[in-house]
Amino acid sequence: MSPQDWQNNLFDCSPCDSCLLSTFLPGILFGRTSYRLQNPSVEPESVNSDCALFCGIQSLTGCAWIFNMTKRKQIREAYGIEGSGMSDCCASFWCLCCALVQQEKEVKSRQVPSYEAAGYQPEKDGMHMP
Repeated sequence: MSPQDWQNNLFDCSPCDSCLLSTFLPGILFGRTSYRLQNPSVEPESVNSDCALFCGIQSLTGCAWIFNMTKRKQIREAYGIEGSGMSDCCASFWCLCCALVQQEKEVKSRQVPSYEAAGYQPEKDGMHMP
């Protein structure tokens, strides 16, 4: 797989709900993104073990950006996105809320809808009457 760029800009903080979550409840957005990454064909659960770990690390040490840096690397490797540990570190440390939104949008945009993952194929001819 050849290296690609992120599909979304680091400073593109839309949609508004993701921007607000990343600012006021970053652990929720982090947990949702982690769940999407691990279970791409399932509706995400926001409150999970990654959310709790993020909140715990942030509450006790203020260093949740380090945990995010490792998740950012995992996302880059999963999707073949160009970057480095230093770029992950800088994005996570200097603008954690922006990095969280970018990661959520990236994972969500590359997620396979559940009906495709389950093998569902819609009828092409329309409705059939018995």
